[in-house]
Amino acid sequence: MLMLIRTVLVVVLLAGCATLGPLSQKDADSDECDAYAKPLEHSGRMKHACMISRGHERIYSSNGGWLYVRSSATPPQPPETVASDLKTCNDSTGMGYQGREQFGRCMGNRGYIVRLP
Repeated sequence: MLMLIRTVLVVVLLAGCATLGPLSQKDADSDECDAYAKPLEHSGRMKHACMISRGHERIYSSNGGWLYVRSSATPPQPPETVASDLKTCNDSTGMGYQGREQFGRCMGNRGYIVRLP
């Protein structure tokens, strides 16, 4: 019985290791951005800014509601610039649908692609 338990345990461990595989670039960037943003003030916005600066689309909560934001800048902007753009555009827009439109225009003028979820 002990031998059966050991065999099952080894099979489960090997099967689990086989399914893990390497991290995707998005997962690796997420881990790196999480570590980057954790010690910073407004760490949530900073993690979003870091991911956007690396070319990933992120859902962002603006005054007007949730929007997808992605950078189209070449070369990529640093996370601090993206965070500043997010804050500046969010602070200068209103609430609701009009706020989302204003945020989208503001971010679009700064080199971002913004779309509704």
